[in-house]
Amino acid sequence: MYYLIVISILISSLFSGFYNDGDYVSEQHQNITQTTCYPGNGYEDGDLWKLADWNGSLNGGDYNVIVIIMAASW
Repeated sequence: MYYLIVISILISSLFSGFYNDGDYVSEQHQNITQTTCYPGNGYEDGDLWKLADWNGSLNGGDYNVIVIIMAASW
């Protein structure tokens, strides 16, 4: 759960203003590399990752579904 929260925060800060509900993340944005700050999903703290790691057409055929949920309390 923490990993999902961290990904959501990173993505929201990187892509704020670019995407709306139902939009697809561009291949250019999927290839932006980030550092893992919480271990999970096969990554350890400090490992590099990118959204393209979960895109089957970019990672060699391992398809995944990613749901990014973002909420604000203000």
